[in-house]
Amino acid sequence: MKNLIFILTALLLLGCRDSNKADDGFHAVLPPETQTGANTFGVTINGKVYVPRDPTGVSVGTTAKGMIFWRSPDNQHIYDELEIKDGASSVGFQMIIHLQNLFQNGQGEYILKKSNFHNGIDSIPDNHIYFKIWDNNISNYAYYGSIENQGLINVTRYDFANRIFSGVFSGKFVRYDNPNDFITISDGRFDINWNTLPNHPFP
Repeated sequence: MKNLIFILTALLLLGCRDSNKADDGFHAVLPPETQTGANTFGVTINGKVYVPRDPTGVSVGTTAKGMIFWRSPDNQHIYDELEIKDGASSVGFQMIIHLQNLFQNGQGEYILKKSNFHNGIDSIPDNHIYFKIWDNNISNYAYYGSIENQGLINVTRYDFANRIFSGVFSGKFVRYDNPNDFITISDGRFDINWNTLPNHPFP
């Protein structure tokens, strides 16, 4: 009887250890919606909260930062992009928020268009969002992109002088390889200072 109890206890402990390993013991929470340049981001997708984490081994992109603010390379301010990734969890996450003419239009609502799942100069010349999350059913990443006129980014502060860019976003997103698979996001938020962001840690 004692041996049976010992074996059951050991199995229970091993199960807990494996569970902790699966999510690295990290449980993200949504940051508050702020407009102070706090260098925060958060979104809930399929009931799970995602926040930026600096890569520590999982490759979800070419850059080793949890969040990066990109500007069009010719300094014409044609587009701006916010790249978010969780590279420290056992499986990664990556999102690209692409905004066209942010410098010219500033604060306000930006309607999302159909994503082409590309960023930078390969992006469509319009506002869109796409992301990839881990899908246990295929043991691989699944890609989702914004749908024409079914989402928006509300830029609540765009302060070029102080380098602050804040907003919230929501919308309906469709899977790249399955037009019948949708995800709805209602609580996305970000608040960055693009001067301090490059040196901000995302543990």
